[in-house]
Amino acid sequence: ISPISVESLLQDPQARLENVKHIVVAGSLASIKSVLSLAMQYEFSVGLIPLESQKTLIKSLDLPKAVDEAIELALRCDAQPMDLILCNGKILLFKASIGRVPLLDSSGNRTLIDLLREALKKFIGIKLLRFVFSTAREKTINTIASGCMIIQIHKGSLASRLIQSDSNVRDGAISLIITSPFSIVEYLRFLLQSRSRSSGQKALPNGIGFIKSSQIDIDAEIELDVFIDGTSETHTPVHCETIPDAVRLNAGVLLEEENKSASTTKESIRIDNIPNGKELEKAGKNKIPFFSYASEERFRELFVSLRNDARINTTYVVLLILSTLLATFGLYLNSAAVIIGAMVLAPLMNPIVSISMGLLRSDRTLFNESAKTIVIGILLALLASALIALLFPHKPVTEEMLGRLNPSLLDLAVAIISGIAAAYSKSFKEVAQSLAGVAIAVALVPPLAVAGIGLGNADWYFFLQAFLLFSTNLVGIILAATFTFRVLGYSPIVGNKRGVSFVILSLVLITIPLSLSYTQIVDTLVFEKNMEKERFLVNEKYLIIKNVRITNQKNAKVIDMDIYTRDSLTRHDLDTLKQKIQARFTRKLFIRTEIIYIL
Repeated sequence: ISPISVESLLQDPQARLENVKHIVVAGSLASIKSVLSLAMQYEFSVGLIPLESQKTLIKSLDLPKAVDEAIELALRCDAQPMDLILCNGKILLFKASIGRVPLLDSSGNRTLIDLLREALKKFIGIKLLRFVFSTAREKTINTIASGCMIIQIHKGSLASRLIQSDSNVRDGAISLIITSPFSIVEYLRFLLQSRSRSSGQKALPNGIGFIKSSQIDIDAEIELDVFIDGTSETHTPVHCETIPDAVRLNAGVLLEEENKSASTTKESIRIDNIPNGKELEKAGKNKIPFFSYASEERFRELFVSLRNDARINTTYVVLLILSTLLATFGLYLNSAAVIIGAMVLAPLMNPIVSISMGLLRSDRTLFNESAKTIVIGILLALLASALIALLFPHKPVTEEMLGRLNPSLLDLAVAIISGIAAAYSKSFKEVAQSLAGVAIAVALVPPLAVAGIGLGNADWYFFLQAFLLFSTNLVGIILAATFTFRVLGYSPIVGNKRGVSFVILSLVLITIPLSLSYTQIVDTLVFEKNMEKERFLVNEKYLIIKNVRITNQKNAKVIDMDIYTRDSLTRHDLDTLKQKIQARFTRKLFIRTEIIYIL
């Protein structure tokens, strides 16, 4: 063993490396790269004794931390072959970054709070630039990106999590990650997805592209520094190439096992999640928006599904009529189970979600088809339930019917939450089955059935109150679904404000009667509580009121209550009590009482 400085070795490598089979290096990363460069030329193997500060080197090559173990490994004669990547002739060991690649080089083991703090810090001032990437097979990719990163070995980073199943130190290819955050929302979503990414997951997050090729040329609209292993060593345009089995290196067991399973990888280009086509024009003209935008081509499968849902067909008509009939009989039977079954069966949610997308993207065809389907569905439901009401005119009003006659802001809140859930479940296949649960939560058909019963009985109070509840659900779902699609990145390339403004205006208009109704509900609850606390003296008879329940019917209020007394009550006593209670209301009262005598 002959010790020698790297400087001396570089001065006259031909003389000093004659008949040398193996060299052990301990020094800076620059010194290691110099020796590796000579190893490619003179074909000797290399052992590494890492410095304590070279944590990335230790982790990436699976080197021992203890000095004696590192020396033992470095002196072994079973070095493993490894590819090297050259960027404009400069050796890349771990990674090279061009432009802004926020968080890709961050540790995947950091806490979420630390990552969020770093994410916001690195996002400030970020811009999208035009990049051109050319591969060994002469394929050219034009896109907009904040930057890109070449990964050789960089274990533990978020970047390595993205491509760990696609990258190997002996695959004969360069792994390039392109970062193109469409929006702040996509940027934060990428952060969360990368942190929780499983080892077997291959799908890339939105805003991330991936190129794998033995040779990649990179250029940008402005000259950018190329940071190789953390040091600025060259600038764009940059030519990157892989030298297969360039050196033989003594590395740890994990890298040795990885080499055994290594195989040459075919060229791969995955750029579906980064801007293309018309999106390039939009991204190139504006700063990164808060919400994303997208062309229809990006989410073609979703848009095809929404267009199919918007069209009226035999299945839609049959299911709607059956669900309405089921809901109507469930209301008459006062059966919650039957009504829930009708909610699941009803197909109204699909065209409502479709019309939300039509509004967001100013898609007249989608909007008109959805609107026509919804209107026809409403008319069919009203006619079906009205027909049942005409066939059974003497059926009593049930609690299930009364429960749909007093819509309030709380119902609007339920509709908004349901709209969010509906749009979200429609956007992702893995939760699409949840749409039935959303339909149960918001209950579209039962209010229509109650409105139809009111129509069949010529009871306009019944009809208007129930139809107000349905309208509340309809507007709430459309508004929430529209904004949910907006947040999820389905906005058009050309902004649309008219459709969203229309939905907001509808929401404001429908909020007025709901606010009044909510105020009435609050007043009713307060009155019920006060009544139970109050004691009445009627014709020198002491009365206690309990279990007060107030319901609205047509132009009158119906008050059900229990009267506790020790004295015998006459009709005159009850009329006097009614007059005292009536004085507190402007609307006509009907009072139903049950008298309970206290012994």
